[in-house]
Amino acid sequence: MPILFHRNTKSIKDIFDSFGKGLLIIDTSYQRRSIWVLQDKIRLIETILLDLVIPEVFFWPSNTDVSTGDTLTHIVDGQQRINSIVEFIDGKFKLEEKHLLDKEKGQKYCNKSFDKLDDSDKGKIWTYNLPVVNIDRQLTKEEITNMFYRLNLTNYSLNPQEKRHSKESVFGDEAEKLSNLNFWKDLRLFSFTDAKRMKDVEYCSTIYILAKEGITSQTDNKKINAYYEDYAEEFDKDYNLTEKIKEAMDIIEKLNDKTTISFISKKAQMYTLFCFSFKLMDNNINYSDEIFERFKLFVLAYNKFRNEFDIDFHDGNLRKINEEIKKYKLASSEGVNKVGNRVLRLEILYKICIDSQSNIKEFLKNLKNIYEQEKKKPKDATL
Repeated sequence: MPILFHRNTKSIKDIFDSFGKGLLIIDTSYQRRSIWVLQDKIRLIETILLDLVIPEVFFWPSNTDVSTGDTLTHIVDGQQRINSIVEFIDGKFKLEEKHLLDKEKGQKYCNKSFDKLDDSDKGKIWTYNLPVVNIDRQLTKEEITNMFYRLNLTNYSLNPQEKRHSKESVFGDEAEKLSNLNFWKDLRLFSFTDAKRMKDVEYCSTIYILAKEGITSQTDNKKINAYYEDYAEEFDKDYNLTEKIKEAMDIIEKLNDKTTISFISKKAQMYTLFCFSFKLMDNNINYSDEIFERFKLFVLAYNKFRNEFDIDFHDGNLRKINEEIKKYKLASSEGVNKVGNRVLRLEILYKICIDSQSNIKEFLKNLKNIYEQEKKKPKDATL
């Protein structure tokens, strides 16, 4: 059986030059997003200056230009380490003292950029040898992505979405494109950490599944994994699903204002709003100011509601709507990805915004006021 890889070392000088010439490239098809923060980058450089070992990087020499002899090499694993080294040499960051682990030994280079280092420390960096695993050039790109996927199956620093990303899939590509739309940023749905760990791509996968199948239970990763496998070669070729999602986004953006943004920017509520928007579209119901007013009043009441409220309602309508809000709150806090809770949230929201009489607005206003008064009541003193 042929050897599929062999180990050696490469100096940072060699790697830096190859990277700068574009001969050493990052291929995002089997890489996670760059998630290193400044602290991580500084500690890597500190490790090199202390002449300690860093993890191996994986290279795959793919093509050789027969005219020049230059070989294009892919970084299969190690992009963040190499990016950090290149950025430091290029003067993109300093070795801030607060991030150094060895304060004593780091005194000579703390708060310095590369160009301010002593010549001896610059030399340490240039001559430091990174451990490299060179993958056989005869392997295909598909074999490389499968190797990287297997490499990370037991790497618990990668989350399920990052492991999925290491396998080529048209479905995954479309989910990533969707995650890059300004819609998510404008509605503040994803945190910086979400984006770093590709949770935004994972979420967009669930929206594509919703657009294609309707509401499903997604309490684990099986459903998304299946889509990555089943639609690895082709997905949404006619862009019908993408257009459907974008039309729903237009509706959700119209429901957003300063009083509703805190509600909309929750992932479970955003999922419900996509369900709601798709149902409007399926039933040929156009967005209207009336829908927005009802939704806004629902959100205002919902935000004031507390599970511990014990209110004796004399009005049967208020009692019924209070129970609906209570059910919605529970379905938004426990088992949010279970199909039953997703369906319940949609049914309640659709009923209030579409299927109720116009006096629902007065009931919601009254409930909001009642909740506010309930919150002001003094709690019973403990004897």
